[in-house]
Amino acid sequence: MKCYRCGAELTTHNFCPSCKSDVRQYKQIMYAANRMYNSGLEKAQQRDLTGAARDLHQCLKLNKEHVDARNLLGLVYFEMGEVARALGEWTISTNLRQEDNLADSYLKQMQSSRTDLNNLDLAIRKYNLALSYCEEGSDDLAVIQLKRVLSLNPRFLKASVLLALVYMQRSEYDRASQLLKKVLKADRGNTAARRYLDEINSILRKGSAKKSKKDEVVRYERDNELIIQPANVKEPRQGSGLFTGLVIGLVLGAAFLFFLVMPSRLQSTREEYEETLRTNSETMDAQNVTISELESSLSALQADYDELNAQYQEFFGDSDEESLGEALLAAIEAYLTDPTDYETFHSYFSLCMEQEEFFTENESGLAGLYQSMKSLVTEGAADYFYTLGYAAYNSGDYETGYTNLKAALAYDETNADYWYYFGRCCTGLDNDEEAKEAYEKVIELVPGTNRASWAQSFLNAME
Repeated sequence: MKCYRCGAELTTHNFCPSCKSDVRQYKQIMYAANRMYNSGLEKAQQRDLTGAARDLHQCLKLNKEHVDARNLLGLVYFEMGEVARALGEWTISTNLRQEDNLADSYLKQMQSSRTDLNNLDLAIRKYNLALSYCEEGSDDLAVIQLKRVLSLNPRFLKASVLLALVYMQRSEYDRASQLLKKVLKADRGNTAARRYLDEINSILRKGSAKKSKKDEVVRYERDNELIIQPANVKEPRQGSGLFTGLVIGLVLGAAFLFFLVMPSRLQSTREEYEETLRTNSETMDAQNVTISELESSLSALQADYDELNAQYQEFFGDSDEESLGEALLAAIEAYLTDPTDYETFHSYFSLCMEQEEFFTENESGLAGLYQSMKSLVTEGAADYFYTLGYAAYNSGDYETGYTNLKAALAYDETNADYWYYFGRCCTGLDNDEEAKEAYEKVIELVPGTNRASWAQSFLNAME
């Protein structure tokens, strides 16, 4: 364990051997973080993914630089089918520790297959579309999209739970039950799946009880003949003596139970309840004391964090423009929040692309983070902005087309269609200089094609 102030290796003493800072409370926080990590690891091994994610989040609240916790949390997210959140945790982990970090191998494995990444991105889009269908009440469309999501990403537990909920809405309880059991097999701690399955079992039990009560019959023999009659049909009474005896027996049994058995059982139950209440009260008091100590310790470390944050701003900040480091982090946060919201993502990431040399020449690990993020969104963002730009060009809105096609070219400069329609928008705006550059680029990329011939004709007209 290293000192939070100077980075020196700590000993068993409650002060730093280098800067002499008091590290007693800091050690308590680190020990608490390690306990939460061990708890999350144990739950992950037992397939309680939801509980593991909860404990690992608590660990990272106490120690944001716990690399093992971030790597394990990424694996938990990946196992739950939430790949975007897993990539986010692994990316942060590689920036915290660049050498001997398992997160590097995880990211390389994910980036090695472009097709898998595209399928996962498409699965997220279809899941969001299915959510909108559910809100609109279009259950059939939602089922189609969710089945497609699970074919692209079978691990996506949220999609399985949502599909089961739609099946429940349609009273298809057998299908819903099978899906929920599969989810609980992958994540034993999934509270939503367990709650829905309990509700299905309750509904099925009620239906079974009504059916059995309706179909219940009584069979008995009389004069060597088998008599079958409904249970609610009563036999004519043969006399009151037997009935009176039964009533008296029931009364005596109830009296025995009430006066002899119940008092002792009530006393035993009361003692067990009081003991449980006392134990829970002591446990809560101990936890409250621990939480109070940790909160006071965190507030004591806030000043040190502010100092480090000031150093961060001094390194990344710029008086004339937004910090490049903050812009990159904001872009990552926007992508993790909604991978299909390319406009919000581009509003931050465009600043990073304009000064790309800052990241390529930086030695703090930001280069890898920037390149990973760019490769992850390049295809989707380029296609999104090209679609908007082409639609604007067809409607005669050259300014909007110019803006969106320029954004598409920022992600992919090798597509001749992007350059061609960008040149057409520039021509519509009388921007001859950029139009000429665009048409020349089309001829360079696809020489000898019809697209190149049209571009050449526009160049000749301009000359």
